[in-house]
Amino acid sequence: MYRAIDADGLTLDIWLRKKRDTQAAYAFLKRLVKQFDEPKVVVTDKAPSITSAFKKLKEYGFYQGTEHRTIKYLNNLIEQDHRPVKRRNKFYRSLRTASTTIKGMEAIRGLYKKTRKEGTLFEFSVCTEIKVLLGIPA
Repeated sequence: MYRAIDADGLTLDIWLRKKRDTQAAYAFLKRLVKQFDEPKVVVTDKAPSITSAFKKLKEYGFYQGTEHRTIKYLNNLIEQDHRPVKRRNKFYRSLRTASTTIKGMEAIRGLYKKTRKEGTLFEFSVCTEIKVLLGIPA
């Protein structure tokens, strides 16, 4: 699973793949730069696939002004953010099932994060937020 968050901890993108190889990392990083432009800093774990994909993208003209950091403690924000999802679940019988379940979990967590960031935690209602998203009067 690949996951990108911004400096505030808000989820930018999640990508679930069968393999965590250079090709998958390359596709994910390229997708991010096209969707969100180049960041000043990218913090990742020390997986060789991500490092080689990042170098390959630099060769092709992406991430030119971006610093790549692989320091263990800088990666804590994202590690803590996806801890509940990382745990294997007995219902994940296939990649498709896992993907659907994780997308649902992330949608609810995204609503919670958004309201928590705005300081409206006590007025938070999942039901109200879903109604707003679907265009149903709350």
